[in-house]
Amino acid sequence: MFNKRLQQLRKSINLTQNELANRLSINRGTYANYERGHRQPDYDTLQRIADYFDVSTDYLLGRTDNPKFIDYNNIDGEYKIRLNNGEEINVSHLNNYQQAILQYALSQHEVSFESKPADIVELLESFEAFYLRDLALKNNNKE
Repeated sequence: MFNKRLQQLRKSINLTQNELANRLSINRGTYANYERGHRQPDYDTLQRIADYFDVSTDYLLGRTDNPKFIDYNNIDGEYKIRLNNGEEINVSHLNNYQQAILQYALSQHEVSFESKPADIVELLESFEAFYLRDLALKNNNKE
């Protein structure tokens, strides 16, 4: 999936492999291997590619079809999500499972809600079944 997304993004801005490799400070042969699917980038390179195209690493890796960022921050002991519109939501009260469902809902679907705890809980309940279904499908595809 990564190689196809990378090629699609490069072509969308009309660059050759050599031009993009130079802009990313990557050897052209290495970059070509990324697009062929023969090699995977290390984390720093993956992040550099995501930053260049203004997409998330999850999008590049095929974990989501939404190229937008959902930024998680741990500031002053509070776990917050920064949405595309710049709004920050404190989700410190959610457990890891609930946070995973919330991330799924925000990255896979166009959802909006007030940042009140009751609205977040309602969102989680609505998307839990979809999250579990997609997780099972991804696990089955890996086998």
